[in-house]
Amino acid sequence: MATSSIRKLIASVLAVSLLASCSAMASNVTGVPQVRAEVRYAQVGQIKMAYYTRGEGKPLLMINGYLSTMSLWDPALLERLEKNRQLILFDNRGVGLSSDTEMDNTTIPQMADDAAGLIRKLGYDKVDILAWSMGARIGQQLLIRHPELVNKAVLCSADPGGEHAVPASTAVETKLNDPNLKSFDKIALTFPDNAEGRAAATASVTRIRAAVKAGTIPDDLAVSRQTSIRQTRARTVLWTADNSNFEDLKTIKNPVLLADGRDDLIDPPQNSVNIANQIPFAWTAFLTGGHSFLFQSYEQFSELVNAFLG
Repeated sequence: MATSSIRKLIASVLAVSLLASCSAMASNVTGVPQVRAEVRYAQVGQIKMAYYTRGEGKPLLMINGYLSTMSLWDPALLERLEKNRQLILFDNRGVGLSSDTEMDNTTIPQMADDAAGLIRKLGYDKVDILAWSMGARIGQQLLIRHPELVNKAVLCSADPGGEHAVPASTAVETKLNDPNLKSFDKIALTFPDNAEGRAAATASVTRIRAAVKAGTIPDDLAVSRQTSIRQTRARTVLWTADNSNFEDLKTIKNPVLLADGRDDLIDPPQNSVNIANQIPFAWTAFLTGGHSFLFQSYEQFSELVNAFLG
């Protein structure tokens, strides 16, 4: 897939977003009063997990994906969801402001246990979850390993693992797993390489950078090379070698919505269909966009989430 044009657009956006005019334009698209993000920490097992909350209402735990910090959620989506929900955003182990263990314990099941530990540490009996990309793999394991902590789940751009997964192309996977490739170059892979996708990528990155500058999301974008290597192993070598996740999906009794972009090249939409066929009474929905469809189609997606969660 050609991504040079998207990378050029993103590079120009990063420069422009340093200007105050860009910040004023993109920091708030819904009129929701903006509050500075207050990062807090919770000791969960051997790691210290960074998190922050925004909005009011029933708790919605948001589980981000591969090399993604709690700052890499599009503010336009957050502003819509926080009208009805208290959003709990956090960094997975070793990502951003969360610590990690000296020994490499990074696996998808372990990160699901981390999320469960955070839910308990914050005093919630149950939460809804919205999990995206690798986060949707963590979300599946959270539903399997700790179903009592979850009410409803929205799994975005998911992958069932093992031999039942439909993989990305070799070219896309090679770029995605390259620890030397910059984070925003990886973002270029998550939007369609067409005019609509390029415009959506530009707008989303602009909003994120402006919100960081305004302080409404944390300045928390760094991921170490060690974490990159550990997460790559967890989401590739370990995840693709194990069929147990797919087999265990049939035990899930929680209401689940599978959502994806019609042009997702990283976790192709057939994966959501395969997962939904395993989970009793699961819903599916496919929107305009690629892997980051929830940022490109944030208005439709937020309406879908609100309708499903109730």
